[in-house]
Amino acid sequence: MIQIDRTNAVTVGLDLYSVAPRHQDALVEAIVQQQIESWLSSNFLKSASIHKSLDGVRVFTYSQWIPKFDYRNLSRPTVFTEFFPPDSHLLEVFASQPISQEVSIVAGDRITHLAEFRMIPANQQEMMKRASTELDRAMNNSPGLISATFHRSLDGTRVFNYGQWESQEAFESILKQPGFNPEEPYWAGIARNEFHLYQVVHAYEK
Repeated sequence: MIQIDRTNAVTVGLDLYSVAPRHQDALVEAIVQQQIESWLSSNFLKSASIHKSLDGVRVFTYSQWIPKFDYRNLSRPTVFTEFFPPDSHLLEVFASQPISQEVSIVAGDRITHLAEFRMIPANQQEMMKRASTELDRAMNNSPGLISATFHRSLDGTRVFNYGQWESQEAFESILKQPGFNPEEPYWAGIARNEFHLYQVVHAYEK
């Protein structure tokens, strides 16, 4: 079972792929057979997991590496020329709840919500502040929310929320919670947001 390291004792890598729904399963298989196989031969890898979106248009890998290692310097298998290249980022955790228990990544029915916030580097600190405040509100008002872990990209252009939910219905209920205003979200004016719901389909730990 993979544990998300919330102390930043590892380097987090996130590869986010866009894909046509009819090609999503083929992309996942290519990642398993080519990318993960290559990563597992590296002494720098700690863990890796593959997630596919419920709507069929995204796949992402969440990987953990020894500190200060940039996995993007590793060679990419030629099979990936058949797909759009991923948007790749090095990340670190800046806020996560609940504090009282580990955040685990396991394959199965649990729903993962990956929210991507895009911004100019000058706005990242403000986005982190707002996200931390929103995290407190969400954890206190969202039955079915198992965990939420916010990451910042080291280049300053992204914030990601890796959230875990008991079900899709539980996630959708947050949109109706007090304090959530879809017309004026907490990232308004400083970032653009896109999110998808995923299932973990593969998890590997060394």
